[in-house]
Amino acid sequence: MPSSGLFITLYDKETLRLYLDRGVYGQLMAPVFGEISTRSRHYQILADYACTREGAHIFFFLQRRIVYGGQIIGSKRFGSFYLNGPYSPMGRKAKAKLFWDESERTCYQATDKPGIFQVRNVGERCQPYLIQFEDKLNLKGLAISSDQLYFELGKYSYPLPSNSISGMGFCTLTPGETETALLLLRKEAKDFFQEKSHEDIYLKEAPLSYNPNYGISKLTEVVSEAHLEASILANPLLLPEWLRPRETTLCRQVPISPFKPFQMDRADICYFSECAIADGTIPNTIIELKNERAGKAAIDQIKRYLDWLYKIQHNEASKISLYLLAPSFTRPVLKEIPPKYRSQVTLVDFKNTKSAQKHLS
Repeated sequence: MPSSGLFITLYDKETLRLYLDRGVYGQLMAPVFGEISTRSRHYQILADYACTREGAHIFFFLQRRIVYGGQIIGSKRFGSFYLNGPYSPMGRKAKAKLFWDESERTCYQATDKPGIFQVRNVGERCQPYLIQFEDKLNLKGLAISSDQLYFELGKYSYPLPSNSISGMGFCTLTPGETETALLLLRKEAKDFFQEKSHEDIYLKEAPLSYNPNYGISKLTEVVSEAHLEASILANPLLLPEWLRPRETTLCRQVPISPFKPFQMDRADICYFSECAIADGTIPNTIIELKNERAGKAAIDQIKRYLDWLYKIQHNEASKISLYLLAPSFTRPVLKEIPPKYRSQVTLVDFKNTKSAQKHLS
């Protein structure tokens, strides 16, 4: 299976020490006591966690340095993350206990609710999801400058997830980015971050692993497109059997677009297989998601992806399969797909997968 990675941004050395020393990471998120707000990024962040699988590599990004953390511990089939307390819909459903609590850290202000703390100029935050990692490669703490990585990635004429992480806490990396970072760490690392954390924060006990039973049971239960994405990534069994990933690396929100300042086109879910395209920086399979009826606008998006992929990869782009997954489609939608692309595009009606079209030509 191709390498996979997570790129995590941090803002201070004390936090990096803590996470490296304890082998735990949790994104700071607003606690949720009821339904997820339509303005919340809760499900977008959960989708990154949902991509994780055992063995994925953790890279921390701090002050223009990239520091290696280790490899994910957990599941190979489902999302490899843990539920930490009752401050998320899944945490309440699973009756999850609080296993990790940063409330007593001096950089935060504790509240009367365990696991919830005030972050200056931000508000209440908690860590409803966790990942655990350990280093089996003897690379933990090795560091390179961010310029070293970006100089290497500059040979690609298109943006990658690590180029477009601005404004995000963490993101998934393509196999090509992951392998490039690993190679640089092994051959050119000049720094070594080995300081131990003196903070009195530890996992209280083995945390509660994600289980598909804590999520939705069918795709028609989703409440938003982000919820749809997170649910599929965490539990691929929700997909038709023939669309589930096999020996592939999962990645999400991969730019399939030229560099531009705003509204970069990003593919929702991507599979990267052993038959790598462009060193594993271009996906073999793209799944575009819609939680409402899909029509001309959705097809135009697919067409933009293919137009760009053929521009940068030429004939190699013919090896890429695209799936548009939605609860239904407008009746004349097939006419909107250019004939030259029809053999690569599949429409999947997730309300009636038995009638899903596998070939349009």
